[in-house]
Amino acid sequence: MRLSIITPYYNCLNRIKNLAQKLQPQLNEEVEWIIIDDGCHEKELDDFKAIIIHLQNNSGCAGIPRNYGLDIAKGDYITFIDADDLVASTFVKKILNKINETTFDYCFMSWRQQEGLFSINATQGRPDWNCSVWGVVYKAENLKNIRFNNKKFAEDFDFNAQALKGKQETIPEYLYYYASNENGLSSQQGGVNND
Repeated sequence: MRLSIITPYYNCLNRIKNLAQKLQPQLNEEVEWIIIDDGCHEKELDDFKAIIIHLQNNSGCAGIPRNYGLDIAKGDYITFIDADDLVASTFVKKILNKINETTFDYCFMSWRQQEGLFSINATQGRPDWNCSVWGVVYKAENLKNIRFNNKKFAEDFDFNAQALKGKQETIPEYLYYYASNENGLSSQQGGVNND
């Protein structure tokens, strides 16, 4: 298994359906998609082409479900996708190409905000304020002793402070589409079709 994709899920069924439409056709024997249902008991997830873990109770944060995913991930490399975000139709292909052509400890990919307000080109460096774990591919071996804390906010910062060490690579193509809304897009419906 070359790549594990981990997605924590909480009450955004229409959003993750949009993600699944983009991601599922890209999955193959080298890639696994792990979805951790954080206490929603959402049975429709069971129809996805993914490994589904239903947590009995809501953890109240994204870190704990991500840790469940890390504990069972089998891939040589790991990346995270939030359930209300989207990816390009070449997301898996470009990541596997990078994994197969070189070795690295972590790799940044370019990303855009779904609403079109701004974008980050990985070749120009990652802004200090961008501490997210999405948009990054990690070497699994380096994460054996690293886990998320149970904070509701900025849990990514502490994780990355430990994980972003060693050899860095970049994928210049825009592969990740981040959803941002002050009212919380996880509660919204719909989505956009990005390539």
